Amino acid sequence: MALKITWEQGPAYPALIKGPSAGIVDGRFMVAGGMSYPWREVEYGFWLGIDEETEAMPSLVVPGEHIESAIGQWHPLPPLPIGPGWTSGAAVAGGLAVVGGRRRAVGMRAIADAWFLDVRGGETTWERLPDRPTPAMVPTTFSHGDFLYTTFGTDWQPHEHSVEDTNIYRMDVANRSGWEVVTRFPGKPRWFAGVTICNDKLYVISGRDAPIGGVKDVYPYNAHIFATDGTAVYIAFREVWEYDLQTGMWQELARPPRAFGCEAFTVADRWIVLTGGDSWVVYPEGVSVPIKSYESELDFFCYSHETWAYDTHTGEWSALDPLPYGVCSHRVAISGNRVFTVGNETVDKKRSNAYGTVFQGTIEIS
Repeated sequence: MALKITWEQGPAYPALIKGPSAGIVDGRFMVAGGMSYPWREVEYGFWLGIDEETEAMPSLVVPGEHIESAIGQWHPLPPLPIGPGWTSGAAVAGGLAVVGGRRRAVGMRAIADAWFLDVRGGETTWERLPDRPTPAMVPTTFSHGDFLYTTFGTDWQPHEHSVEDTNIYRMDVANRSGWEVVTRFPGKPRWFAGVTICNDKLYVISGRDAPIGGVKDVYPYNAHIFATDGTAVYIAFREVWEYDLQTGMWQELARPPRAFGCEAFTVADRWIVLTGGDSWVVYPEGVSVPIKSYESELDFFCYSHETWAYDTHTGEWSALDPLPYGVCSHRVAISGNRVFTVGNETVDKKRSNAYGTVFQGTIEIS
């Protein structure tokens, strides 16, 4: 069997955004929070109609109000009670969850807030869920069934270093069960890791860190940035870890083709896909090179445009069709044979290093 994803540009997000929460619920691609232009944490969000068979959809803002011809256009979500920058989240249990982030009001430190918009329940305001056990900016958050998973993340002071908590948590959102520990990750702390569940196994792929005091263990298979005195101050991990949810056992698998810095998602309970991100090529000599490119039409430098898939049946990696241009700090949502990305961290200070990039992909299995 072979996996193919064909990408095209979708309707641009109404704001320049990076690091939001995103998910698909009942024909709506929903996005909330994040960092925007001008540089600030945002409380707003929008949804995009993607179900071609639907002509009118509830507005989600005004009870009883419907929006005609909602397909292909962005419409506002109810505002979050607080503006979580550099947040995360996923569609789960018929709604959208927003977990963690950063707030200037608390000294640009990580927060533990968790919020839920119950779309199927007809709610037009956000519900406060139990706080994430550890405050974290840019945590990795995803869903599996009615369970919401969250792990890793960073704090801002004195710089973007990983939180020491490497527990992987989950909550049964449908039953509002509160958070529980699934397992403790045996590797080093990190953030920007791809974490997902595939065929009853949980996978942790790559991630990065700029630890306080520098990188203690420098291995040539990882990517590094070195200070002028020769000490390593940054690391991008080229690793794949697998946790068997049935046996409770961890094992490290063969090295991936890149040191990835992006989210992961599962296709057909077989493939794990990673798109774009702050990814690095690591050469056998220990030389590492970040993947960047220039988007001439929009006039900014961007990060990786690559798409890679890991076949959990064969243990093989394959390069899929690339994205139209590079993205980073984006979020991914999948529904059936369709996948969407939203947001982009660019190298463009004039626009707060953010852009409203939306890509949509069609998944084919042959």
